[in-house]
Amino acid sequence: MDGILAVGHFCESHGPCVILCTQRCQQEPQQFSHCLTVAVCEACQSLDLKQAIVSKDDKGCFVTTRTPLPQDLAFLLKQAVIRSLSCEETGKDGGTLYFGDNERGHVISHIFTLQDSLARGFQRKYCIIMLMRDKIHLLNSWSFVTKHIKQISAELQEKAANVNNLEQMQKSQRAVRQAQASPVCTGRSLGQLTGEPAIFAHIHLWFTWLLSTETIAEKPSKGPDIPVEINNSSRLKGLYKQMSPVVFRTVCYCYLTGIKVESDCVEIEPLFRQLLPKMFHLPQSGEVCHLIKNNNVFDIIWNGKLPQKLPTLLTLIESTLCGDDDPSDAVLNPHLMSLVIQWFNKACVVSWAPNGQNIELLASLGIQKQDMPLLSYWVIQCRN
Repeated sequence: MDGILAVGHFCESHGPCVILCTQRCQQEPQQFSHCLTVAVCEACQSLDLKQAIVSKDDKGCFVTTRTPLPQDLAFLLKQAVIRSLSCEETGKDGGTLYFGDNERGHVISHIFTLQDSLARGFQRKYCIIMLMRDKIHLLNSWSFVTKHIKQISAELQEKAANVNNLEQMQKSQRAVRQAQASPVCTGRSLGQLTGEPAIFAHIHLWFTWLLSTETIAEKPSKGPDIPVEINNSSRLKGLYKQMSPVVFRTVCYCYLTGIKVESDCVEIEPLFRQLLPKMFHLPQSGEVCHLIKNNNVFDIIWNGKLPQKLPTLLTLIESTLCGDDDPSDAVLNPHLMSLVIQWFNKACVVSWAPNGQNIELLASLGIQKQDMPLLSYWVIQCRN
């Protein structure tokens, strides 16, 4: 997981500050240069600025330092902690929230408190934040990230509660406050609050595991396969102009209704075949319509006869191709595809219906009597 995890603290002396952060590196850093002003007091103490905790695996290494290694991330992380602990509104006991933008990064922040008998209100405010550049990846990881940072905060709260209960058994909070007319220190470190001297090493292991876990495999999405593919409608328009209207209507009618067409012109079949869904099979037997080209003039030999009213789809195709303007394939292709897909969907609905010839169903789909020759052929193909 590409991001940076950090622990923030609201110090009574210095305000919100970063006390620890973990990030993935390609190789172990050799030096740790920091130019930002870093608060130093007992409450803010974690690692020395020149120290780091490093874990390695086959994917790289994970480095925990007081502040991030890249200085631009150090500034963004500090701003995220300030916003989490000073600006954003959460419930009395804390909460989890998202904020950010493309310039300052995107953040999931979980705010929580730890019991401390020496603090104002007897508790100290902390946050665990995940900072990422990729908003989509971060929000897709929301459930996983929030689940585990809440578990981390809950364990810290449990440890701090045990330490606090033990202190109260030895001396009450009122007695402690009365004894500290002039407090020696203004805060205690996270290790002191939880009673765990190695708490920062434990946090490093928690954060390393979180960053090493790939919760989402991002793959390019592939949409559903389009059942129709029309790539050369401008050539089909040119063929429409070459043929007489009767010849074009007859050839188109035969292809759309499942009548075999034979022609010595090799470009005829690919151009008219694209007006059918890709899954359809052309007829190999039965009635045949012969298309002949002689001296650049097309003619047909067919024993059949065109109906008085042509199928609606054929009429729509012809009205698209008969215009005087010459639109490009970028315009004609999708337009013709939309017409064919519309009638393919109607044929699929009829093929799925228990009683596909139901008059009410056909009427609701806008299917008329002249469409039945086309529909009969298409429904059989859809069922196959």
